[in-house]
Amino acid sequence: MSDVSDVEDVSRTADRLAELCESLIGSWRQIGQQAGNGAAPEARVSIDADDARRSLSLPDRPKNIEYAAGNHSGELVGAISLLLQAVATQLRARPLVSLTIWPLVRAELEYAGRVAWLLEPLESSNAGARRVARALLEQLSSLQRERFTAGKHSKSLEKQRKGEREALLSSIKSLFPDDVHTPLQRPEQIAEWRIGGETMLTLGKAIDLFVSLNFSSSKGLYDTLSDYSHPSVMALARQSVAEESEGVTFRTYPPNGELLDYQVSLGCLILYKAAQTIAGYYGLDDAPLERWAETVPGHWFNSPVSGEE
Repeated sequence: MSDVSDVEDVSRTADRLAELCESLIGSWRQIGQQAGNGAAPEARVSIDADDARRSLSLPDRPKNIEYAAGNHSGELVGAISLLLQAVATQLRARPLVSLTIWPLVRAELEYAGRVAWLLEPLESSNAGARRVARALLEQLSSLQRERFTAGKHSKSLEKQRKGEREALLSSIKSLFPDDVHTPLQRPEQIAEWRIGGETMLTLGKAIDLFVSLNFSSSKGLYDTLSDYSHPSVMALARQSVAEESEGVTFRTYPPNGELLDYQVSLGCLILYKAAQTIAGYYGLDDAPLERWAETVPGHWFNSPVSGEE
C-alpha cells in the first residue's frame, strides 16, 4: 500500500509541475503579444536598429536586417517554450518516467545559449552592427550545416542549400566588405568564421554565456544534462531498479518527486530567464513573468543555480 501511495504522491507532484510549466508558457505568450505592438524609441532594440541603419547604410540592405538578432531570439525562445510544453506532456504521462525529460531540458539550454549570444549586453557604439553580424553568422552557419547534411543523402538538396548559402554570403559581403572570413571546406571551420569583427560562438561557449549571465552558480550544468541525455549505462542504472519476474531480470524507472522537481525547475528557469532577456531587450512589461515567479516553490529562486540569491 505504501508503494502505491508513494506513486500517487509523485503523480500529484508531477501534475502540479506540469501546471507550472504551462502557466509559464502562457506568461511568455503574453510577452510575445506585447512585442507585436512595437518597441519604444528608448528600448535597446530601437537603439541598436538605429545604429545598424547608420553603420550599414546601403540601398540594397536586406529588409529589416537591423532587427534580425531580436527576431531570431524571439523564435528561439518560442522553441524553448515548445520544449517546455513537451516536458509538461511527459509529466502528465502515466506511467511517469523522468528519463524522458533530460534531453528536453538539455535542448532548452542549447537554444538559450544562442539567445544569450544574440542579445548579449553590448556597450560599444556599434552594437547594432555587431548584432547584425551575429545574426548573419547564425543564418549562414545553419545553411552550411544543412548543406553538408544534404550532401550525404540528396545531391539536389545539397545544390539548393549551396545556392541559398551563396546568395546569403553575397549579401553579407556587401554589408561587411572588408571583414568576412568564412572558410567553407569543412563543417569544423564554422568555429573560425568571422563577420564584421564578430566570431562564431560555439555551442558550449554560448551555453556558458547564458549560464554566466543568468545563474549564480551552475558549473557543470550542461555536462550533467548531457550525461543523463546521452546513452550511458551508468546513468540508466542510477535511475532504475532491477526487478525479477519468472526468472527474468528487467529494470524499471520508479518516479522520484525530488528529481522531477530538479528537472522541471531547470526547464522553467531556462525559459523564464530567456523570456526576461527578450522582455528587457524590447523594453516590455515583464509583469506576466513575475506573477508566474510568485507561484513557484520558494527553493527554485533560493538555490545557487537560480541566480536569485
